[in-house]
Amino acid sequence: MDFYKVDYIDSSFDTKPKLVTNPQFILSLMRLPAVQCDIRNIRNGMEKAKQYLPAVVWGGHFLHGRRKQDEVESSGLFCQDIDHIATSPLGCAEYYKEHFRGREDELGIVFAHISPSGTGLHVVCLCPEGMTSIADCQRWLASATGSDYDPVCKDMGRIYYLGVESEILYNDLL
Repeated sequence: MDFYKVDYIDSSFDTKPKLVTNPQFILSLMRLPAVQCDIRNIRNGMEKAKQYLPAVVWGGHFLHGRRKQDEVESSGLFCQDIDHIATSPLGCAEYYKEHFRGREDELGIVFAHISPSGTGLHVVCLCPEGMTSIADCQRWLASATGSDYDPVCKDMGRIYYLGVESEILYNDLL
């Protein structure tokens, strides 16, 4: 199976998104020492460090190599950004266990990790058949799991900052 057509950027300053050709590459980004350092800084109150993290556009691929919302081709995936659910990464892992664990196949979950802040989750899923709107997909997942989501994150071309490999809760990308 080919990997989903998703882009990544090296940081929020990167204006040239690049296609991820191997899912292993996402893991290699999460292993970078600079990412580990930025995550520590974010969790110690330096929110600006987030802009230096690599990010993935789970919703799709920019057709012309520039970050323009009207030039995104759908990947067939969406990301549920669930903010402020716990005060620690351990609490986020418990939230995932309570709402998602054991239902990954049913819900189409392909990847999930604790967000860079350590207080939320990014849950990446296949878009349900017949749904093309990211907002509809997010409402569906929230309803199916009794979870929350950030309704602002409804753009197909939205970036999602990566966390650290040790805080991956589910990985079916490989």
